[in-house]
Amino acid sequence: MAVRETMVSGARLSLAVAPDCASRRVVHSFSIAFPRASFLNPAAQLTMNPTLIPNDGGKKVNILGIPMVIRLRGSETAGTVSVVESHDVPGGGPPPHIHHREDETFQILEGEYEWTVGGKTFVARKGATVFAPRGVPHTYRYIGTPPGRLMCVINPAGFEGFFEEIGALTPQQQQDIPRVIEIAKKYGLEILPPSAA
Repeated sequence: MAVRETMVSGARLSLAVAPDCASRRVVHSFSIAFPRASFLNPAAQLTMNPTLIPNDGGKKVNILGIPMVIRLRGSETAGTVSVVESHDVPGGGPPPHIHHREDETFQILEGEYEWTVGGKTFVARKGATVFAPRGVPHTYRYIGTPPGRLMCVINPAGFEGFFEEIGALTPQQQQDIPRVIEIAKKYGLEILPPSAA
């Protein structure tokens, strides 16, 4: 059996060729090996360094009256992940929406939240984890008493730019819903009517 290897666009292509004695035909088998993580996320080829964000660290922004802290940016993780913390008031939470580029994993740090994800409504309390995959409508509303806090891990990173861009607007500018919707579109966020989650 002869084995031939070549590199194609950074991937190793191996081709094994062996004669088949019964039919005198050649049987081919091949395998492709991609460099670790580069096939799924080319940014992962960049160097990442360990990062510590102290409990009072991160960039503080206010999104429609909700204090948030951007704990970890994609620029610190080669674009693989970002982390945002939300400090919620009773009745607070985002409108129903769909992320078309990223998945979100939420960890409830304090309080009690009512969630609707993919048409299913449930209550999540301190310690619970909620996964909202890309393409699935979701929303939440804080139903506990202050303080309510949750951590959101966003994969891949990039959506933290939406929070930074909205947070740079004045509270009056944040009430300009068509403007907010236009900014949302830049980040692959589709804001839905209230009953759509």
